[in-house]
Amino acid sequence: MQPRIRSFPLPTLCLHHDHSYHQLVIALSGSAEFEIAGYGGRVDAMHGCLVPSGETHFYEGLGKNQHVVMDFPLHTATRELERLFDRPRYFTADSSLRLLLGFLDKEQKLWQESADAVEGMSKVFLGSLYQRLFEQPLALPAPKGRLDLVKLEVYIQQHLSEPLPVTRLAEVACVSPGHFHALFREATGTTPGQYLTQARLERAQDLLRETRFSMSVIAEKVGFASQSSLTHAFRRYLGRTPAEFRKIH
Repeated sequence: MQPRIRSFPLPTLCLHHDHSYHQLVIALSGSAEFEIAGYGGRVDAMHGCLVPSGETHFYEGLGKNQHVVMDFPLHTATRELERLFDRPRYFTADSSLRLLLGFLDKEQKLWQESADAVEGMSKVFLGSLYQRLFEQPLALPAPKGRLDLVKLEVYIQQHLSEPLPVTRLAEVACVSPGHFHALFREATGTTPGQYLTQARLERAQDLLRETRFSMSVIAEKVGFASQSSLTHAFRRYLGRTPAEFRKIH
C-alpha cells in the first residue's frame, strides 16, 4: 500500500471500523463526529483527527459534508509519523494549515493521478502539523487587545451570507470598532473589508465549481448585495466573470 489522499462525504449514520494503517481526517466543508478509543471529538474545517493503526473508531457525518482522508502505511513510517500517531489525537488547524488544505483540495486532479504527488503533499501537510504539535515553544498568554483570529474566522464563515460591518466584528472581538480595524490590519496585513471580500469570493468559487446554483442565488449565499456586485468583484479581483469561471472549471 502507498500513501493516499481521498476526498468524499462521510455517511450521515454512525459507522465504525479499524484498519492496518494510520489515518488523518479533516473537513473541507461541513463536519462529523468521531470517537476514537473512547475519545470523542468534532472534525470540521477547523479541527481534524489522527487515527492510529488498529484503533476502532466511530464516525458520523453531520448533514452535507466533504472530508479529506489521508492514509499512511506502516512500512513507510518515519519517526515523526510514528510520534503523530502514537495515540489518538484531535488537532486544531490554524490559518496556515487551512491554506495548505485548500491547496490540496484545488490540486485534487494531481494527487488522484500521481503517487509522487500524493507522497509529497501528504509529507508537507504532516510535517506542518508535526511542527505545530511538537516543535513550537509553549505559547505565552496573548497580550491584552490581541485578536482571536480563529474565533473571528469561524464567525465570519458561519455568517458569510449576512452583512458583516466592522461594528459587528468588533463586538465579536470585544474591542471598539476603531481599535478593531487597527488590530485586524496589524494581524492580517489587510483591512476587514478586503478580508471579507476575499472570503466571499472563495466561497463563491466553491459554489460555482460544485453546484448548479444561479448567479443571483450564489451572490445571496456569499453576502453580495446583488449579482452585479458579485460580477464586479470577480472582475476586479480575479480578472473574469463568474460565468467565465464556471465555464473554465
